[in-house]
Amino acid sequence: MHNFAHYLILGGLGLIAIFGLQHYSFLSFHVIIEMFSVVVASAIFLFAWNTRIHIQNGAIIVLGAAYLVIGGIDLLHTIAYKGMGVLKLDDANIATQLWIAARYIESLTLLVVPLFSNRMVILHRAVYAYLFIFALVIGSIFFWPIFPSCFVEGEGLTGFKKISEYAIAAILLVGLWNLMRRRREFNTVVYLALGVSIVLTIASELAFTFYVSVYGLSNFVGHLFKLGSFWLIYKAIIETGLQRPYALLFRELAQSETRYRELVAQLPTGICEIDPELRITYINPAGLRLIGYDDAELRQGIRLNQVVDELDEEDARQWLAQFADNDAAKSASVRLKRKDGALVDVIVNCTTVYHRDRTVSIQASLTDVTEMNRMHQKLQQANKMEAIAVLAGGMAHKVNNLLMGVVGHLELMKMIAGERRLKAEEFTRVFDNCESIAELIQKLLAYARGGRYQSQPIDVAGFVQHVLEEQTEPSGKDIAFSPDFPSGLPRVSADPTQLQMVVSSVVDNAVEAIEESGRIDIALHSVEVDEEQCREMPGMIPGHYVRFTVRDTGKGMDAETLRRIFEPFYTHKFTGRGLGMPAVYGIVKNHGGWIGVDSKPGQGTTVEIYLPAL
Repeated sequence: MHNFAHYLILGGLGLIAIFGLQHYSFLSFHVIIEMFSVVVASAIFLFAWNTRIHIQNGAIIVLGAAYLVIGGIDLLHTIAYKGMGVLKLDDANIATQLWIAARYIESLTLLVVPLFSNRMVILHRAVYAYLFIFALVIGSIFFWPIFPSCFVEGEGLTGFKKISEYAIAAILLVGLWNLMRRRREFNTVVYLALGVSIVLTIASELAFTFYVSVYGLSNFVGHLFKLGSFWLIYKAIIETGLQRPYALLFRELAQSETRYRELVAQLPTGICEIDPELRITYINPAGLRLIGYDDAELRQGIRLNQVVDELDEEDARQWLAQFADNDAAKSASVRLKRKDGALVDVIVNCTTVYHRDRTVSIQASLTDVTEMNRMHQKLQQANKMEAIAVLAGGMAHKVNNLLMGVVGHLELMKMIAGERRLKAEEFTRVFDNCESIAELIQKLLAYARGGRYQSQPIDVAGFVQHVLEEQTEPSGKDIAFSPDFPSGLPRVSADPTQLQMVVSSVVDNAVEAIEESGRIDIALHSVEVDEEQCREMPGMIPGHYVRFTVRDTGKGMDAETLRRIFEPFYTHKFTGRGLGMPAVYGIVKNHGGWIGVDSKPGQGTTVEIYLPAL
């Protein structure tokens, strides 16, 4: 309140002094008012020029370029004023024309300047644009007298001048409305100062429409309003920019910082920063909730080894150093220990922050996957139990059928044993069923990767060719086999019996998929598998392989059948699946290889098997 009274007294004394100066010497009054506006306009330009590197608000840049030209025209208006004797002019028309031109430029600038508040503007381009306008104005007044007359000696203001004052006031009114629409894009002090400045400029223009004489009240009030308008422009740009630079120069930066702080604070994912001394220097609310601590405990200090399960300080330091090895972001699965002792499974994504080649901190995101891991374990257990149930059911069915045949033949032989001597061929069916049971057990062991293997170096091309020669084609099907076995293929280390099972099962399935006629392409190639390919082939490791490919033109499989092709005894549209492909899967995996199947209904099936090359 004391400061307000102080400013009120000073303002009143200044107003009395200006009013007295006007009546004592209007030229002095006019020069002081106009020169103040010229100084302010120049200061705005200099401020924009010297802070152009930091300014992100295009409105300030546009104002700086505009007021350079406005100040220049106002300076010419001042020295062209009748009675100054600088330009040796006989009437007041040119001074009035310069006044109107400057007010048009000012009003149009204030109209469009809010549109540039969120845009980047290059200062020298804006200066060139306004200097071009300045040249047009000066040329139209001094060199090509095409600018409309604004004052006629003996008659006073022209109609153009009066209409222009109203037009300028209307433009400023629209500019004020535009500024109000975009008020959130400006600092509050800057917004209010610009708004009131526009209002005072409108009042100034309207006052000059009632011009009677240089000593008239309307002329005094008009210049007074202009003085107030430029003073507010000074308050908005210069004073705010110097005293509170963040409110003007770095407003966008401050807003951006606030926006990102709010974003990080509201994220459901934990975000934290750890310094090289293992201290957690920052953690957002979600991260605090994750580890069970509060803000007060964070300020007291929380160390990394306090929240990572089973890590002492030295282990934590080594663990953290792993993330600082290079610039790339790294991920790890970590078990965090909450303050209450509960354990939380977390995926940590870390990025190292450097300063002068020295690690400053590690920034990390913490994603709680405890519930997801729990659900995944339950799903795995459910899938495991389902697979066991299917396996048990399939085994029971297969073994029961074979044993029923064995038991039936034994009962039959028991019945006729007393009547006559049994012949050897009567035991053939019993032995066949027993062999089928043994083969079933062998496939089951292959699927479980628990069978006995006696690996030896094998020439794959000759081996596959031999298996194909023994393969018998089903009657009634017209199938063309197309082998592609290039020379010079490396050998593989494999169990011959198991490898024969792999080749036979895959080829049998291809034959089965072809209903009447078709083609089966069988190829062997030596390939090098790199790390990028391994990412697309789960379980694969980089190295040199022999690839065995079987591609048929059969009916193909749907997505569900393809997804479950390696499940034991799963059958959907194909009969006889049983343990064939599951056994192939187990054998290939047991030999350190990889198997993939691609198929679509009506487009055939492709099976690719990779076996490590010797």
